[in-house]
Amino acid sequence: MTAADTRKCRTLHLADTQQVERAAVFLRQQFGLQVLALPQLSRLVLHYELPQHSLAQLLPALAAAGFRLADSWWQRAYCRLIGYSEAVQLDNLECPDGAARTRELYCRLYQQHPHGDHDDTPDELRLER
Repeated sequence: MTAADTRKCRTLHLADTQQVERAAVFLRQQFGLQVLALPQLSRLVLHYELPQHSLAQLLPALAAAGFRLADSWWQRAYCRLIGYSEAVQLDNLECPDGAARTRELYCRLYQQHPHGDHDDTPDELRLER
């Protein structure tokens, strides 16, 4: 995964146009994000690096500070989709590269598979024969 894949640009639509500037200042101070405030559109444009920040981390912080997102189905669906895709991407960042991951998974599955010479007889019963 390249560095360009981890750079994110997200647009959030706030419920109140009066809160846009304050929310931008809050995000800059608390998280050090690059934020473009568009009060005439009630929108914030966020730029962040994925391993350090995620939308799932930023949204509760905004809500705790008293900033509300627009309550539209589109905004809710957008936030859920972005949250899911970033969670998957974070999981993938923690995994080794594809070839090593595939080999490791194959080894684990092979070790769990019952082999042809497997005998369930306990050791104490084997010694009696």
